[in-house]
Amino acid sequence: MPATRRERRRAETTAEIKTVALKHLVEDGVDAVSLRAVARELGMASGSAYTYFPTREALLATLAADLRADLAHTLEAARATADTPAAQLIAHGLAYRDWALAHPHEFRLVFSAAAQHADTADYDLCLGLVSLATQARLPQTIHPYDWSEMNQSFAALARTRFPDLQPATLALALRIWGRMHGLVTLELDGILAPQIADPAALYRDELTDLAASLGAPA
Repeated sequence: MPATRRERRRAETTAEIKTVALKHLVEDGVDAVSLRAVARELGMASGSAYTYFPTREALLATLAADLRADLAHTLEAARATADTPAAQLIAHGLAYRDWALAHPHEFRLVFSAAAQHADTADYDLCLGLVSLATQARLPQTIHPYDWSEMNQSFAALARTRFPDLQPATLALALRIWGRMHGLVTLELDGILAPQIADPAALYRDELTDLAASLGAPA
């Protein structure tokens, strides 16, 4: 059944609110995003915006979900440019850093507490790395990972995608992601700059080491 005029108008206004909120986020960061400010810019009564998003947190969560999807698509496209798991990991990692540096406020929102207000999680950002980890030699770890230690929703989704997945392999993907994210966040927050002149070179070395963790040369 075609959408009614009222439904179309509501969808258009929702999109307008998100567009203005994203502009505020990009220009001034998460703290600048408010429903009242968005309503004011759109010429709406301040209370009207709350009929589209009941809280500021709901608006931020929706923005985060859209941005997470964009980042996940960017990472998937980057992996598709390479032929081997090691090269795909490096392509993924470089795209991750590039997106973060080009979209600092958006990157922070995606991984903020505000983003977790939604019913979605960051699974789509990690599953690409899980697919690479499944092609690695099963890592030898000190800790005997067990499925009971994993987030059950994430583990169920990952095991549906990869039926032969082992807990240690999922842990490897999380460790790879954590090392990428840690260096990117340190650089984004300006913490690396006083320590090293070329953070990009440091990050590339880390990616090369991570590629080796897959059991293949970069």
